[in-house]
Amino acid sequence: MMFLIKCLSFLGKHARLCLPIGLCIALILPDLGDQVRDMVPLVIIIIYASAMIRLDLGIAIRGAVQPRRILQSLGLSLVILILIPCLFVFTARSLGLAEMFIPVLVWYAVAPPIASTVWMCLLLGFRPILAMELVAMTSLIAPLSGPFVSSLFLSNIVSIDPIGLLTRLALMIVIGSGLALLGQRLISRKKIEEHHTVFDGISTCAMLIFLIPVFNGVSSQISISPVLAYQLLALAVFMNFGSQLFMMVLAIFLRAKQAKDTLKVMAVIAGNRNVGLYYAALPYDPVMGLFTAMYQVPLYLTPLFLGWLNRTQKIPKK
Repeated sequence: MMFLIKCLSFLGKHARLCLPIGLCIALILPDLGDQVRDMVPLVIIIIYASAMIRLDLGIAIRGAVQPRRILQSLGLSLVILILIPCLFVFTARSLGLAEMFIPVLVWYAVAPPIASTVWMCLLLGFRPILAMELVAMTSLIAPLSGPFVSSLFLSNIVSIDPIGLLTRLALMIVIGSGLALLGQRLISRKKIEEHHTVFDGISTCAMLIFLIPVFNGVSSQISISPVLAYQLLALAVFMNFGSQLFMMVLAIFLRAKQAKDTLKVMAVIAGNRNVGLYYAALPYDPVMGLFTAMYQVPLYLTPLFLGWLNRTQKIPKK
């Protein structure tokens, strides 16, 4: 047991390097069949739980239900889910992006932030409670806003069941929060904080396991269409890192510390989207499937990239 705890603590301490290494390993794994996709919801629940157990959920919930905080979360969520997708599409078309890439760009941009953004904010020293509020709010709005915004830019889209999508998102958040509350009752908050690297290690393990279904069979796709894979990788890096860089540069010009802190959280959330939700909800599209895998590269490099930006720009951590 102590060996396992030491291993998890090691992974937690070196999470920023372990995630990119995991990407390289995932690429060389053999095809494990379609059944591995069934593990994705469980992995996401573990990521939610291991991040939320570190937070004082009682204070977080009481703060989140205040009218001012609800309005703030709602406003930021609408920026993430409506304004940013529109900016992405207008920019892409003005730069002459090929039409075959517009659908993946749209589905990426209208997706809510991925669950692991809460953990990434913890890892980077940003405001995890704000990240949790935005993940919850955008997850509630996205099943309704996603199909609507995508219909503005895509002529042929299939019908997506918003209630089914909302139910799946809500279940993952509720079960993850429930496990976190149970863990806080069984383990004192003092011990959780003392062993925070162990919980970072659990999150790191979950993130690495998540790569198995996402990268399943991708190496053969890359060998068949290497140029397409590189193009989709470039698109994912540009959208993800571009969003993060834009938010961090904005933070330089703001004097108020709270505004800086908010923009740092927005940097993590704006770039890292749960594109896999629409990949699962839409009919199978090999381009969308390959993009979902390529998108994991900037996502898993986010802690390194944003950590470097944070140090370079000398934006103080909270």
